[in-house]
Amino acid sequence: CSEMEYIMETIKLAELGYLVLEYATRGWWPSSGTIQAAGRKDQLDTSAVIDYVLSRKDWQPDPNKIALAGISYGAGLALLGAAHDPRVTTALAMSGWPSIESALFHNGSPNLIWGEVLVVSGELLGHLDPSVPAMWKQVLHGNESGFHDWAAERSVETFMGAFEERPVPLFLSSNMEDRLFSPEDMFNFFERYPGPKKLLLNQGIHATAEIGGLADLPWNHIWNEAIEWLNHYLKGTAGLQLDVLVDVQLRSDKSVREKFYEWPSKRIASLDFEMGPRGVLGLHGSLLPPAASARAETGGRLVNESISFSRKSGFNAGFPIIGEALQVFVDSRIASNLLFASKQHAIWYYTPLARKTRICGTPVLSLDFTPSASTWQLVAYLWAVNWADEGTLISHGTVSCWNCTAGERITREIQLRTLCEDVSGGLGLGLDLFSELYQPANTDGNLKMTFHYSTAFGLKVPEVLIGSDTSSEFAIVV
Repeated sequence: CSEMEYIMETIKLAELGYLVLEYATRGWWPSSGTIQAAGRKDQLDTSAVIDYVLSRKDWQPDPNKIALAGISYGAGLALLGAAHDPRVTTALAMSGWPSIESALFHNGSPNLIWGEVLVVSGELLGHLDPSVPAMWKQVLHGNESGFHDWAAERSVETFMGAFEERPVPLFLSSNMEDRLFSPEDMFNFFERYPGPKKLLLNQGIHATAEIGGLADLPWNHIWNEAIEWLNHYLKGTAGLQLDVLVDVQLRSDKSVREKFYEWPSKRIASLDFEMGPRGVLGLHGSLLPPAASARAETGGRLVNESISFSRKSGFNAGFPIIGEALQVFVDSRIASNLLFASKQHAIWYYTPLARKTRICGTPVLSLDFTPSASTWQLVAYLWAVNWADEGTLISHGTVSCWNCTAGERITREIQLRTLCEDVSGGLGLGLDLFSELYQPANTDGNLKMTFHYSTAFGLKVPEVLIGSDTSSEFAIVV
């Protein structure tokens, strides 16, 4: 947001022959106006900057070779600018968002911690428009209808039709521990995008994988790829691996990046499970292959199990912001001792893995349940589980409802966080009714969730077929 934020990369690009202009966005730091959170005035500002550059004939700008690039707030504005301004040749969005609603109100769950960070940072570092905290209050109260139109105006997904008419080449980068602008949202946008595109999925929290490039560190993979992208689309140079569509950094060995030359990829298979109830000891349920479904396990009877609300279930999604930062920077992983998890307030399911499994992509959880109240929230955790039943968090997700019908059976499918990690030992999936990461819809201790063991209660996990000859794709060490 500061006009000095990209100074090192600006100098580097200028040395490569580019004309570069960096500007402080509306309302931030000393810039005039108020912070509109990428509203229509911000989007018009982007076009005004292009107007200004083209008006400077002494700079000799080329009107047919215009790129927009940014990190976080700048990434969102770059995507919106590409959608709205036909003069944009290409856009580079790093740690950006395709949907504000999904970022702050994903599956009906207010993103409590990161939403507060956004509002407070706007108040401290600039002049926040009153509409922004007003809209955030709507989110915290679960008022989706009061927030939807405001969010849609600020979301590039709303303007996908513009890209269908004018498919601007897009370079996208997202980080797998980004709990503000989640990687699965960017992955979904990438899959739907009709034009030339490339997606880098990196290990890091919000903006951290890309920010090293701002200091012009030579080993920053994202910025090196970004410059190659600019060289290709603005200068027409060769060298860019255009055939690499998706480039994913492995969590368990960050020197390895899986490169996919087609997407969806033939190298990705789905490990499919259905949930089975807790056994005789009641420690945990089972993740069963579909052929051995929960109904078969129970002689054809439909079995139900329930959990109730508590702020303490024994499951851990990490201390907000600090927890995710520690696991990225010092490899202090977020873990839960599943042996001591509450059997009243949580339930978890387990399957052993016969071999090391590379899980790479977005897991999908299917739910079949009945809530006891009209407002509720459900939190899911995916773990790598060792011999001592310690679960290391590798993904998670949530879903909430603020106006459902109490006692009505519901089936719902949700995506968990995109990941790429080698898992050994076993795989675990846990469910409870509270996480400090989200604003809860209901904190009544009488809230109960009943799960129905049916074919609609299952988990799909994307597995990389290591050594498969189904395509020419491969993992590369960088």
